[in-house]
Amino acid sequence: MNKIFLILSLITLNLLASNCDSFVEISGMRGSFDGELSKGTKLNLKDDLDLKKSANNFSASIRKGFKRHKFGFKLSKYKYSGKKRLNKDIVFNAEKIAKAQMLTSRLDIKWAKLTYRYSIADGVSAGLNLNGLRAKTYINSSKYSKNILIPSLAIDYEHDLTDELMIKSRISLTPYGENKAMDSYAGISIKLPYKRCSCLNIGYQVSDLKIKSNGFQSDLSYHGVYMGMRVGF
Repeated sequence: MNKIFLILSLITLNLLASNCDSFVEISGMRGSFDGELSKGTKLNLKDDLDLKKSANNFSASIRKGFKRHKFGFKLSKYKYSGKKRLNKDIVFNAEKIAKAQMLTSRLDIKWAKLTYRYSIADGVSAGLNLNGLRAKTYINSSKYSKNILIPSLAIDYEHDLTDELMIKSRISLTPYGENKAMDSYAGISIKLPYKRCSCLNIGYQVSDLKIKSNGFQSDLSYHGVYMGMRVGF
């Protein structure tokens, strides 16, 4: 029995210590959305809705690595609000709103990802994302919510510059279809001394969402800075 316990313990320690592929990460994001959406009249986020004010956007992720295989989950939340007087008549979610009225609007997006990566070379891994999206749009008293699943292909790259500094980049995209999700990131990773495999990630993120379903359309683009604290386990 002791021998079996020892063997199982060694296997477990080997999995947990494999190349820092297992971690949790909490991050903050600061950026803006551009683009258009419609549930009736096509509306520009900035020109028509003035969606510039951002609450604290954040994301949380976890990944578990097993040799060449890596499985993960990430949840990101974005919230924007705006207030502007209409310069045209519009229709939103079957509600007519006349020119010169004051619009109070809000856009809430939750973006969940199930991820799989396979290490194909040193520092390079490729795989798939399953993106689960919930977009809620509020205009005055009217609200419209849309949920959708979008798959995408992905590739990640990282390279050590020094013992304490690494560059990282990743991109995922949906190659075809009316509903598409693209997400890209590039930045640096600074290793932290207080715990093995822990680091501070700082970089720039660009994401695009294209949705066309049941009378709702959106063509949104997010860009902004990213800062995350990662702790290995």
